[in-house]
Order: sequence, then structure tokens, then C-alpha cells
Amino acid sequence: MNFFYRILLFLQTKIDAPQPYGMFHIFWIVFTLFMVIFLYGKKGEKNLKKVLAIYGIIALILEVLKQLAWSFDYNDGNIIWKYTWYAAPFQLCTTPMYVSLICLFLNDGKVRKALLSYVAYVTILGSIMTILMPDSCFVRDILVDIHTMWLHCGSMVVSLYLIMNNFVDTKIRSYASAIVVFIFFADIANILNIVVYNSGVLGDATFNMFFISPYFISSLPVFDYIQSHTPYILYLIIYIAIMSLGAFVPYGIARLIKKRTC
Repeated sequence: MNFFYRILLFLQTKIDAPQPYGMFHIFWIVFTLFMVIFLYGKKGEKNLKKVLAIYGIIALILEVLKQLAWSFDYNDGNIIWKYTWYAAPFQLCTTPMYVSLICLFLNDGKVRKALLSYVAYVTILGSIMTILMPDSCFVRDILVDIHTMWLHCGSMVVSLYLIMNNFVDTKIRSYASAIVVFIFFADIANILNIVVYNSGVLGDATFNMFFISPYFISSLPVFDYIQSHTPYILYLIIYIAIMSLGAFVPYGIARLIKKRTC
């Protein structure tokens, strides 16, 4: 127990929160650019599985450690478990981890292509926004900061890797399949929102996967205003529409570049 206690204390090591465009942040930006360049041209099934495995497994390990670090507390030397519900790992930014791990066991086909298109065209937006504006993501827990940057920078690397090396195509059906996967994950998120809320386990905690819970207002800029001023069903429709239109931007850029280079 003493050894476990020391591990938990180490995972909760506090630092001064990294500053946007400080050394910590710049390191991850450089790392992202380097990996994108390094992986260009690394085609083939073996390379794809390596990239997905490295990203997915490291992301999973860091996620588990983060969940432990944020859910254990100490009171007079006693270890207390209190799960941090708002940090549950099923947000848009964590789905590339699940997709990467799932695709390790899938052969090339419609399902895998749809999942990879989702990472290429949908989740890349969250990665870009976090890399450019990480202000609200940096905290005093070094483990959480590393987890955050690996999750988003690594996801962006995977997204660009898939596009650059033609693991996803630029036909409209690829974009459409990415949106279908997005809606599927959003449905799972909202089922979790409803089940967990009505289970009575939350107390005064917040649980808002994909920020579409019918019980909690979204904390995302713009979306919070929309949800506060529209009926819930309309908010869901607007949310899906905005996310789908947003995903069309990287898809459109990829399509335009491919047309010009072919």
C-alpha cells in the first residue's frame, strides 16, 4: 500500500502551469511538425499499424494514469477514491485513441476506412484548436499536461499521416462516412450522459460527454450560448450541423490539394 501511495503522489506532482507558447508548448509544436515530416511517405499496412499502435497505446496508458491521479485523494494518510466524473474519457478528443486501438484489429474495409476518415476529417479540428490555443488545457499537474499534449498533438499527427499517405481518400463518400461515425460516437456519448445522470452516482458532479448532455449546459464557447437559448433538440441538430460543416474544411483542403498534385 505504501508503494501504491508513493506512485499516486508522484502522478499528482504539481508544477507551475505551462504557459501558451512557452517552452513546454513550443516543444510539442516542434514535436508535431517533426513527426508529420518524418512520417510523410511511410505507407503500407505495417507502417499504418505501427503509427496507430504507438499513438493509441501511449494515449491509453496516459489516460489510465490521469484517471487514477485525478480520482484518488488523501486524508491524513488515507487513500480515498472519488471518481472525477467530468473528466471521464469519452470526449471528441479521446475518440482517436479508441479508433486507433480498434483499427489495429480490423482489416482494410468499409468500417476501418470510415473510422480512419473520422480521425482525418473530424477530430483534427479539436487537435488544431488545442495546439493553437491551449490556455484552458494547461494545469499544474504535469501528468495531465503531458497527457493533453500527447492526445491532441499525437492525434493531429495521425490525422495528417492518414491524409498525406492516402489511407483515406477524398471522395465525398469518405467525408460522409466520417460524419456517420461522428454521429455514432455522439449517440454513445449521449446514452452515457443520460444513463450516468439518472443512475444517481453524480451527486453535485458534472458529466457531459461531447458537451451535448440534456442536463448540463455545454462549456464550449458559442455552443453554451446556443444551448442556453434554444430547445434541446434544436441544439443537438445545430451541434451536429456545425461539427459536420467544420469537418468539411479539412476534407475540402485535402481534396483541393490532391486535385492540384494529381
